[in-house]
Amino acid sequence: MALRAHKSIVSGYAARLPGANDTDAFWRLLSDGRCSVTQIQDDRFSVQRFHHPVRGTPGRSFTFAAGQIDDVWGFDAGFFGISPREAAQIDPQQRLLLQVVWEALEDAGLKPSDLAGTETGVYVGASALDYHQRLLFDMSAVDMQSMTGNTLSIISNRISYIYDLRGPSFTLDTACSSSMVALHQAVSAIESGQIETAIVAGVNLLLSPFSFIGFARASMLSSQGLCRAFDASGDGYVRSEGAVALVLRRADADKTPRARIIASGINADGRTAGMSLPSSPAQADLLTAIYDGLEIDPNELAFVEAHGTGTQVGDPSEAGALGTVIGHARTAPLPIGSVKTNVGHLEPVSGLVGVLKTILALRHDRLPKSLHFDEPNPNIDFAGLNLDVAAQPLDLVRKTTPRLAGVNSFGFGGTNAHVVLADGPPPAPPESVVPETAPLVISARSEGALRALAADYSALLSPDENAISPGA
Repeated sequence: MALRAHKSIVSGYAARLPGANDTDAFWRLLSDGRCSVTQIQDDRFSVQRFHHPVRGTPGRSFTFAAGQIDDVWGFDAGFFGISPREAAQIDPQQRLLLQVVWEALEDAGLKPSDLAGTETGVYVGASALDYHQRLLFDMSAVDMQSMTGNTLSIISNRISYIYDLRGPSFTLDTACSSSMVALHQAVSAIESGQIETAIVAGVNLLLSPFSFIGFARASMLSSQGLCRAFDASGDGYVRSEGAVALVLRRADADKTPRARIIASGINADGRTAGMSLPSSPAQADLLTAIYDGLEIDPNELAFVEAHGTGTQVGDPSEAGALGTVIGHARTAPLPIGSVKTNVGHLEPVSGLVGVLKTILALRHDRLPKSLHFDEPNPNIDFAGLNLDVAAQPLDLVRKTTPRLAGVNSFGFGGTNAHVVLADGPPPAPPESVVPETAPLVISARSEGALRALAADYSALLSPDENAISPGA
C-alpha cells in the first residue's frame, strides 16, 4: 500500500465540465443544485445508428445519456504554435488540456514562461482514445502526426513539450481512479523533494459509441440517465466528459493556497468476486491506513466526497468502508455526497472533479446537496454506519483550526485512492473598484482571439452594457 502524509498545496485550478465552462460556473451549478446531464450530441456520432431500447442487443446501447462540454472541437492552434494540419490529427483530449492547464497556471498566478526549463512535473489521468477509434475506420486519414496525436502517453508529454517542462511527465490509467492516482504520485514527488511544482490533470471526451456499447452490455449504465448515488433506485451511472487541472506546489511556496493536501493513499483490491467488482474490505484497509496510521481524527472531517456512482454494488461497498472506518469513529454522522449526481461520471477525471468540488465547498463554507436522493438504498445501513447523505446543502462553519474533508475514488479494475484536504485561508475581500475611466489593455495572438477576449471582458465587467469596444 502506497501512503503519504504531506502538506502540499493546491495553488490554482481550472476546469471545463458539463454545464460549466469555468470553475465559477461550476460552483454556480453546484450551489444551484442543477444536473447538467443531457444526451449525446449529433456532432459526436450517429446515435440513431447505435441505439436500441432493448438491453443486451449486440452492437447497440440502450442509453446515450451523457454529460457534455461545450464546443468539444474548438481549439486555438495558433496560440500554442501548432499548425492547422497537425491540430486536426491531435486528439481533442490533448487540445482541451493545453487550454485548461494554461487557465490553471493563470489562476495560480504563474507565468508559463517562468516555468519553462524547470523540473515541473506533469501527471495526467486518462483512459480513452475515442478519437483514435474514429481514425481506424478511415486509414487514408492517417497522417504523419497521427501517432503522437492519438497516444495516451502524449496527453501528458505534449503539455511538457508545449510549456517546456523538464520534470516527470506521464499519463496514468487506473480507470475511474486515474486522476486521483495521478494526484497521489504528484504530491509524493513534491514531498520527496524531486520537484517543487506539479501540474495534475484529468481528461475524458465522449467521441465514439464503442464504450457506450461496452458498458451498456456490461449493465453498468443507468437506464434512467441519472447518477442516483446511494438511492434505492440507482441502477447504474451516466458517462460524462470534461477536464480538470490543478497546480500543486510546496507548502512554503504560496502564502494563500486554495487548499492544502494533508494525506493521500492508494491500494488495490487484489482478487475479488469479479475483476470489475469493488472490494469494501480493501477500501476499508486504505482508509484505516490513512486515518489511523497517520492519526487523522475522523471527527475533524467536515464531509467526505464519495465516489458515489449510483450502482447497486458500488454504493453499498463504498458506504460500508466509509462507515466502518470513519463513521464508527465519529460522534456525529458523517456527511457524504457525490458530484456525479450533478455532472455525471467523468470516469478517469472523476476523482479530480470530486477534489475540485471539495475545494470550492470549503472556500464557500457550504457543501452543495447531492441530487437525486429520494429514498435511501435499503442495502446500506446508514444509521448503523453513522453516515448521512447530504440531500440538502450543508453550511460549513469555520473554526480556529483548518477544516478537513476526504475525497474517495476507485477504479473498476480495483485501484483505490483517497485524499484528505484542508481548507486554505478564507478568500480575500475584493480590492477597491477601479475607476470607470481606467483603460483595460488586452492582447492576443490573432484578431479572432482578441475579439473573443474583449467580448469576455465586456461580459465580465459590464454584463448589461457594451463597456468594451472589440475594435482597435
